Amino acid sequence: MNPKQEILALFRGDRTGKVVWQPRIENWYNVNQAHGTAPENYYGKSLLEVYDELGCSPRPYLIPYPSPEDLRSEATDEWKGFCPQDSPPIIRAKLDPSVDGKVEVTGNGGQGEKIIEEWSTPEGDLTRKWLISEDSISQQVCEYPIKDLGDLDILEYILTHQEWSFDAEAYERVEENIGYRAPIAAIAPRAPFIQFIMFYLSYEDAVIHLHRHRDRVEKFLEIAEEADRDAFEAIKNSPVDVVCLPTNLDGQLVSPPYFENYILPHYHEYGGMLKDAGKFVYAHWDGRVKPLLPYARETGLHGLEALTPRPQGDLELEDIKQALGDDMILLDGIPANYFLPYQYDEKRLMDETKRILEELTPNIVLGISDEIPADGDIERVKLVTELISEYNSGS
Repeated sequence: MNPKQEILALFRGDRTGKVVWQPRIENWYNVNQAHGTAPENYYGKSLLEVYDELGCSPRPYLIPYPSPEDLRSEATDEWKGFCPQDSPPIIRAKLDPSVDGKVEVTGNGGQGEKIIEEWSTPEGDLTRKWLISEDSISQQVCEYPIKDLGDLDILEYILTHQEWSFDAEAYERVEENIGYRAPIAAIAPRAPFIQFIMFYLSYEDAVIHLHRHRDRVEKFLEIAEEADRDAFEAIKNSPVDVVCLPTNLDGQLVSPPYFENYILPHYHEYGGMLKDAGKFVYAHWDGRVKPLLPYARETGLHGLEALTPRPQGDLELEDIKQALGDDMILLDGIPANYFLPYQYDEKRLMDETKRILEELTPNIVLGISDEIPADGDIERVKLVTELISEYNSGS
């Protein structure tokens, strides 16, 4: 079977014993291509060409629009984006005519460049600003849209006055581009609580508002949760096989009570909806999640992505194996710092990868937790490719 077939078989519960090696290299690729620091044999090649050269599978993420992470230009309809390179979104939101929304990028590249989002509504106006990094494909909010509690009324209006739809033509284009390499994963909207503490307010302000104005904040979260139903219905009725719930959890920020109150219900409602429609659903956890690991099977999902063992994360392989049991899948598993030559040698990478395979096969799609750093050694990815090829030949 090809990598796409192997991964789908694993999600179905058909444990073939073969391991698919699916590292995320998008950040490494974008930064090194932009700075001219990619090795000569990879420089100038497309992202998929680099994956093919490395002999591994990409993990195609299709992020819903609107999202600043896509860096979309309304005027040119160009995309920079994640994987696959230059892919259009397949889940789109259209704002009601009563909401005037616009996105612009300031600056000409380099330090200080920003994405500015502005919304004008009958309830009032909101602005959010993102700082673009020179050394990452990620952005950081530098001005949050919620300045005081009254702004929640405006945000509620925006969220409840948009319509989500699935773009079948865009999906077919991406599927043709990816082909046999991997199944496409649709990125669903984030749980509203995660949006609240990451993108609507600073974490400190979000926690203070939740403590002082719990009833109002929880009302907002309920409204935001219901407003996402349209997007999940669009995904449910689409031909997409795999869906990622991008929770981006960290147990130091999302405590067990927060998880129980605001994350588990989201998983049960929308994860359950997607599973009932035959989708394979996993959530992205990528921080220090030891306090939350006991909830893994309570999520009801098929798998978890980016659980990170020591020395980078706070988990032991044995903890992961016990938490996931025989039914859940781990996507990733190799700590990213093993790809940094100035921290660990190649032997350590190979030894730890073998140990991961021994502990977690067959319930694993092997990858890097979370992805190779921009200054990582890309040739180490090829070393793991060779190891997996040898492992699969003997299985």
